[in-house]
Amino acid sequence: MDSLHLLMAKLQALGVLLTSPGSAFSVYSLTAAFAIGFVALALRHKRRRGSAGLAVVARAIFSWRLLKSPSTKADLFYFFVNTLALGGLIGWGLLSGEIVAERVRKSLDAAFGVAAPASPDFWGLRIGATLALFLAYEFGYWLDHFLKHKVPALWELHKTHHTAEVLTPLTAFRVHPLDTLLFMNMLSVCIGATMGLITHFAGAKVTEISISGTNFFLVLFIYATVQLQHSQFWIAFTGIWGRLLLSPAHHQIHHSVEPKHYNANLGSTIAIFDWMFGTLNTPGKANPRLRFGVIDGVENPHAMAELLLAPLGHCFARLRQAVGLRWPPRPALTQK
Repeated sequence: MDSLHLLMAKLQALGVLLTSPGSAFSVYSLTAAFAIGFVALALRHKRRRGSAGLAVVARAIFSWRLLKSPSTKADLFYFFVNTLALGGLIGWGLLSGEIVAERVRKSLDAAFGVAAPASPDFWGLRIGATLALFLAYEFGYWLDHFLKHKVPALWELHKTHHTAEVLTPLTAFRVHPLDTLLFMNMLSVCIGATMGLITHFAGAKVTEISISGTNFFLVLFIYATVQLQHSQFWIAFTGIWGRLLLSPAHHQIHHSVEPKHYNANLGSTIAIFDWMFGTLNTPGKANPRLRFGVIDGVENPHAMAELLLAPLGHCFARLRQAVGLRWPPRPALTQK
């Protein structure tokens, strides 16, 4: 009976993921993404009229090559692993953003005194807090991503995501559970600290504007660009917009196997932090037909053992190497 209750709870969580308007993977945002992709392709092939143009667009959207790819099948496996099997394992290891916020608020109150409370219903304050928390999310995303591309032990966990050789919206779930755990804790620190600052200066808790519990500004980007980041649609923001916002093409460059694209475009939806810290690589208007995946030490990029178990051993080996430990100890070498 307990197993049945657990299964029902998992299925309910999956239903929320797919049907909640503020979800990162809702049917609504997926529909919006396909609509945007359709329009972008239609405009690109506007010179082809009638059924010929529609056929080109249809083949691009409903590609059998993508659907039958071993990479897509592995993405589907990870979708169920991360949404059904490992949700509880991730949950117990999370640092609470509310605890971080409370500790930051108490520390600031003790150091600078308690501020006179502002009206929590003041819309200007709520909009400002919502924007500040969105920027905190974006910085936490960038910092977490930067560390995972620069620290070898963390890269071994994050590399699972980059083994995808074709990109679909399901690729967002191709993430090692420990990678997800580290990411969520980084967000808890950044968002919690920001909320603590806001609460201290406002003198009262400020409620952000949200949709189904997700920051309003983040939801806008989820519907506009996020679902298309892992896709075959080359939609590029160039010029000043390419320095402010991350288009789907930005993220496709991030997944490229070309060395010149390594460690680029590490943000989620805005390019500001990439621009500030020198990790921005803006795309051109023309599709360069990128190749995706990793080329360093992955024998079978779509095997479950390679995606789930091998990263743990590689991460541990990197940590041992970093601290100069060897286990089991090697016998001492003697000169002959």
